[in-house]
Amino acid sequence: MPPKKRRSLRARMITLVLLPSTVLLLVWSLFTALLVGDIRELRTEAALTREVGTAVSAVIGALQDERLATADSADGGQSTRLALEDARAATDTAAAELTGALNGFDADALPGQALDLRQDLAGLAHHRGIVDALPPHRRELVQTAGAYHDLVEQGLRFWDARVEYAEPAQIPRLRSLNSLMRARELLARQNTVFAHAMATDTFTPGAHTEFVAAAGAQRHTWDRIGAELAPEDARTYRLLESYDSLQRVRDLQDEVIAAPQHTRPPVNASAWEGAAEAADQRMRAVEHGQLDLLADYSDALSADLARTALLTSLPILAIALASAVTAITGAVRMGRRLHRLRTTTLEHARVHLPRLTARLRAGEEVEPEPAPVPRTRGDEITDVADAFDDARRAAVTAAVQEARLRAGVRAMFGTIARRTQSLVHRQLAVLDRLERDETDPDTLAALFRVDHFSARLRRNAENLMLLSGGAPTRHPRAPMRLHEVVRAAAGEIEDYTRVQPRDLPPVALRGDTAADTARLLAELLENATAFSPPTAEVEVRAVVGDGCRIEVTDRGLGMEAAALEEANALLADPPRFDVAGLVEDSPLGLFVVATLAARHGLAVRLSAAPDGDGVRATVHVPADALVEPDPAPAPPPPAAVPAPPVPGRTARAVATTPPAPANGTGPQEATDADHYKGLPRRRPVDPAPGPAATDDDDRSPERIRSLMSAFQAGTRRARAAGPGPDGDTEEG
Repeated sequence: MPPKKRRSLRARMITLVLLPSTVLLLVWSLFTALLVGDIRELRTEAALTREVGTAVSAVIGALQDERLATADSADGGQSTRLALEDARAATDTAAAELTGALNGFDADALPGQALDLRQDLAGLAHHRGIVDALPPHRRELVQTAGAYHDLVEQGLRFWDARVEYAEPAQIPRLRSLNSLMRARELLARQNTVFAHAMATDTFTPGAHTEFVAAAGAQRHTWDRIGAELAPEDARTYRLLESYDSLQRVRDLQDEVIAAPQHTRPPVNASAWEGAAEAADQRMRAVEHGQLDLLADYSDALSADLARTALLTSLPILAIALASAVTAITGAVRMGRRLHRLRTTTLEHARVHLPRLTARLRAGEEVEPEPAPVPRTRGDEITDVADAFDDARRAAVTAAVQEARLRAGVRAMFGTIARRTQSLVHRQLAVLDRLERDETDPDTLAALFRVDHFSARLRRNAENLMLLSGGAPTRHPRAPMRLHEVVRAAAGEIEDYTRVQPRDLPPVALRGDTAADTARLLAELLENATAFSPPTAEVEVRAVVGDGCRIEVTDRGLGMEAAALEEANALLADPPRFDVAGLVEDSPLGLFVVATLAARHGLAVRLSAAPDGDGVRATVHVPADALVEPDPAPAPPPPAAVPAPPVPGRTARAVATTPPAPANGTGPQEATDADHYKGLPRRRPVDPAPGPAATDDDDRSPERIRSLMSAFQAGTRRARAAGPGPDGDTEEG
């Protein structure tokens, strides 16, 4: 096989410097072409606004005047007929100017709305013939004005389309201008309705409806004028709104709207015509001024863009050419030095640094190797060599310090956990004495709650020690039955009353496995109760076969498929717990479960609940962790609810909640009869003598004293099973 041909470093450097220079030239060409295209578009847009837009506005104004003159001609007078002829001549002149303006542009650059307007104007002569054929008194408003409405609307669409092609800075101005044009058209329609009513001396309900609709639309459109403009740009529209004639028009509109039953115009004709004409002239003046501003802005923008293109493209071209020449010249001189630097750095990167990092991972103490890169002269290449050596030494030093820091943090966490455990054990011992000596039910209930919180605090401290690499302080005892393991786990959580064991087989776990299995199940049960409704039960079931499979099912929030897959990956292969990787929502509970499961060969997996609501956690206990149960008293029925009165102490004598009724009522309804003053009724093994309670004296001190004495007798016998650290009864 022939050897692979390699290009020299010098050739590569030349290629590297030529490539960006070539790309820079291409970018310059594209940039310049885009700027030229933008300049051309801006100039075309400015010309369309100034020439075609002005012509379209003139056609709209002429059509509005002709429509008004047509409505006036319904009186049959000579003066109105002459006025109609003059208005038609003005419309023809405006249409001819529009045609001339459109002919000055390429057909591809012309907006379709302007072309449609020119085509529709050609059919205006036919409509005029229809109007002239009708006697003046039979010229209905709908017949005569409808064609003009359509033509004016076509002209307004031209300005609506301009918004799509405008620069972002011009869009608010164009929208405000469009709203002004439509408001003026709606005012012209009202004026047409009123003129026709004055000419025919009638004001029909249809005319009133059309007038009211136009007035309402005008006021709605007027509110949009200047809404998007800056305060300084909207000043012209604010001044227009305060104009007296517009206020007079609104007052007259209100009078017409309030008089729907009149058969004649309800307002004075002269007053309406004067106010409407003055308002229309004022609005036309503002409209023409805004048209000039739009055209001037487009011209100024195109000029600025041309200057930008000139000032930007030429320096870029010069820089690209100069950089190409300079780079090629310097590449030849630096080729040899770079080759030597490349060879040396590759040796350090591929040989020395991997060897150092491997030793660090193995826990060995290392020091950076003093193997500097060969120096030649004091320039940038030498600085690169120095920087490489400094970075290499700093990386190794940082890795050593980080390894020591992480070990120290883990040791600190372990120390804190041990101290916390010691304090909690002492606290639990004090609570034991207080509970034995207390007879008041309310105080005893409070002590039980504090006792429960202390047990949970102990579990948190044990979890912290476990994650920091320590060993548990609660040493395993004799084998525990499965229902005792579940009860011990339930006693470690706050909502232990919601845990409902179902169908637990009569098997036992080895002492070492039982203790950690209880802690593992406590984490799963606490997660299930935390992410399910407060009234929902958390079921615990177990099946024996090739070991024992324990299932914890909640009816709460489910998990996405991706989250389940990620959690199961962690449970199957727990990584080394590292405080450096902790974030706010790190799954510490999963780390604890995974660590405990790996310690005893347990398999834990999460899945969606069978009915789709909630999550099911499955714990598989291997067969070698199971032992034959001793002939101790049988566990509670499968449907019974272990409800430890003193959570966290599984060795104590506890009462159990009766099975749920067959009618399906929940645990709260099934247990109310077994509570006394908010506390679970205790069922003493050897009740102390005392007076029998009846329904009438159920709350007597004698009855309470009898119950507490029985409970204390049971706890004393339970503690005889063997004390744990600091005198506390140990839990499996």
